[in-house]
Order: sequence, then structure tokens, then C-alpha cells
Amino acid sequence: MRHLSISPLFLLLFVFSCGPKQAFDSTIIIAGQFLNSESKEVELYMENDLEFFPLAEDGYFLIRLEIDDYQTFQLGTDRRSFELFMAPGDSIYVTADAKDFRNSFQASGDRVEENTYLVEKGRSYSESSMMDLIEKDKDEYLEGMNIFFTKQRRCFEKLKQAHELHPGFLKLEEAYFEFSPLSMNLYYLNYQAYFKNVAKEDLDFPLEEMKAKLAEIDLDRSDLLIDGTYTAIISHLLSEKTNEISKQDSTLQNTPEGNERASFLAMEDLLENPLVKDYFLFRHVMENLQFKGLEAAKPSIEKFQAENQSPKLVTKLEKELKKWDAILPGMAIPDFTFEDISGEMVQLSDLKGTLVYIDIWATWCKPCIEEHPYWDQLKADYEGQPVSFLTVSIDENKETWEKMVISKNMEGLQWIAEKAWRSDLNQYFMVNSIPRFILLDQEGKIIDPNAERPSGDIRKTLDQFL
Repeated sequence: MRHLSISPLFLLLFVFSCGPKQAFDSTIIIAGQFLNSESKEVELYMENDLEFFPLAEDGYFLIRLEIDDYQTFQLGTDRRSFELFMAPGDSIYVTADAKDFRNSFQASGDRVEENTYLVEKGRSYSESSMMDLIEKDKDEYLEGMNIFFTKQRRCFEKLKQAHELHPGFLKLEEAYFEFSPLSMNLYYLNYQAYFKNVAKEDLDFPLEEMKAKLAEIDLDRSDLLIDGTYTAIISHLLSEKTNEISKQDSTLQNTPEGNERASFLAMEDLLENPLVKDYFLFRHVMENLQFKGLEAAKPSIEKFQAENQSPKLVTKLEKELKKWDAILPGMAIPDFTFEDISGEMVQLSDLKGTLVYIDIWATWCKPCIEEHPYWDQLKADYEGQPVSFLTVSIDENKETWEKMVISKNMEGLQWIAEKAWRSDLNQYFMVNSIPRFILLDQEGKIIDPNAERPSGDIRKTLDQFL
């Protein structure tokens, strides 16, 4: 295999010797070096899309993108990342140690002040143990929140006084200080209710004050759709409205069709700006595709295609739907290779002649473990029939997987995939969450790329194809 080789001198000349910028240049260039990376890829997360770019053996990389307007995104490797802000025409050169991005980050080129601030903000967030606050009681949580945001606001004001910053950056940071505390409060309340069984009313939380702030938010700010805290709050309000609509109309309860209808009505009720409505309907489509599959997503896809006014989102959806062509029912798939619990290399073709029901899981996945008793019962019910029950782990730590398989006496076909989340199987079937179940026929062709869980109605499909 030929490896990518990029010299730092070439990168510097390429990034910073491009001549005068045009009146509008939609290209951005991100170049640099990630030291001590174990990966061969740079990960870039932007607008809910994760893209991968080659990382040379010496850690150098070069990325060119086209963007319509200023943008924030996460850049990193080895599943570690930091936030960057860039505008059309910008070029930046960054260096960092992949083991410690936030303390080793350095940059030159455009938006150095903005991006240094963002990386330092991320470090402060981590050092303040903000996510640990959700475990605390109400008073300690609110005190910790106040300390962090007060300190961060001072840093922001100091930055504004010292430098001339991009107007879009200023807008997004002001949105951050307005919406992030609210978003954190919602997360705290949901965490306490779900994991600690503490009702919101029993927390003595300033709920009325929070509700008043939520009611004042303008939900039609299309210019803030790239701000994660703003969109998280709208998603919360849409979810609450969907539940409210379902409770008022019993015909919308307890069926996938009813849930979809309630979701559509909530968007119609809360969102007036067509661009904002397009955005959240598109997100709804993508969530259906990622977590439920193509068939379940068809009603939302049809609604989006009939009503949208955003050509950019249409292009993104068309690109996403194209990926599904390879995993439609009846399609043959590659002969993926795995390692079984005894250390032997095995392939899917070893199971030809039987239906193959695949469970993609990991030892750290609670919903996966909750399916295990149903899986065991299903195997027992179909014992002696031509069905192979195959579990494929995507654990990064092979020893952890082996330990659980042995300690729980997990019998049958126990295989593990190389490269965990980035395994060939995951990439081919676009696995974004687990557990994920796949059903293949006796020839290794797809019956269902997003099959029912063992706790669901999978028996009907199995019986149909036996």
C-alpha cells in the first residue's frame, strides 16, 4: 500500500502562499500535524456529518472544504477532538499532540485568536468537570454552573477587548452564553429523573424561571442552526410538544405512524421559519434512517421531499439515500472476516446455508446487555433449525469482550470485529447505534438491514424465511 507523504514545508507553502483572496472564496483549508496519533485518519464533524481524511504516518494532514458561510466543527483523531471556527476563504495550520489536544494546541493563519479561545474553553470545561455536575445535588450543581459560566464570560469579554473578531464568531459565542446554561439545566433534570428516579418537582429546581426563559426563545433563528445548544433546546421543545399532542389524541399513541404524525404536528405548531422547519424535518429523517432504517423513514422522507425549501439539504439527503442502495433487501454483501472467541479467523460465508441473525453489540452497551435474555430464549426456541445466531462485538478492548463472554458463559457464535466502530461491517451497514440487528438469507443476501430486536417481533420474519 502506498502511504500518504506530506512535508510540513509543502503544507505551509500551500496554505499560506495562495495569493490574494477573491471577493468570495468558499474554500477553507485546514492543514497541520497530529503527533502521537494511533489512527490513519483525521475526523471532522460538521453539520451532523462525520467525515474522515487521510493522516500520514508522520501525522501530517491536509483538508480542503467548501462552505457557504462561517462554520464551527470538531476536528481530531483517535476519537479525541477540539472545536474550530472558520469562514469562507480561511486557511489555518494547526499542530497538537493527539494524546492531549487542549494543552498542546498551536495555530497559525486565519482565526488564531478565535480558535485558541475555543480550545482553551474546551480545556476549562473539562478541568471544571462540568459533566460531573449532573451527578451532584441541586445546590452544588447550580453553584458549579455559575462559577464556570461567570469565569468563561470574563474570558470572552477580555478576548473581545483585545482582538477584532469575526462577527459570526461573536454571534455564536453570545448564543452559547444564552443557551448553554439552559441546555445543561434540561440535561441535568432529565438525568436526575431517568438515572436517579428523582422527579423534577422534588428537586426544588427553579423550574418556573427556566420555563419563562424557554418561552422567550425565538425558535425561528435560521442563523443559529449551526449552534448545538440552540438546536438542542428546540429539539427538547419539539419532543415535549410531540408528547403533549399524543396525550391529547389517543389515535396518535403507541404506533409508529401515530408517533410520526405527532412529530409532524409539533413541527408545524412550533416552527414558522421554513428554513428552520426544513432543518428539523431533515434531522428527523436522518434520525429515522440511522436508528430505524429506510423503510421506517419513508413517511418522513416523503414529507421532506414534498415540502422542503432548502436545496442544500435535498442534496445531502440524496447523497445519504444513495448509500442505502447497497444494503437493500436482496442485495449480496461482502464476505466480512472476524475473529472468534477461540482466536480463529472466521467469515460470514462459513454460515451459508442458514439464515444468519446478527447482533452487533459491545460490553459497555446497556441496551445491548438487556437484549441478551431475549436472545438466549430465541436461540433455544429455534434450536435445531437452520438459523445461525451470530453476535459481533465492536469492543475496542478485546480482553474486556473475552472476559464478559467467559464470565457470563455466553455460548454459540461469539465473534469480534477489527477496528470497533470503524469496522468494515459497521461501515457497510452504516451502524450509528447499538444494538443493531441484521438478518441474512441462506445465500448471504440481505433480508433486513435493520431487523427487529429479539425482544421485538423477529420471530415472524424468521418463520417466513425458514
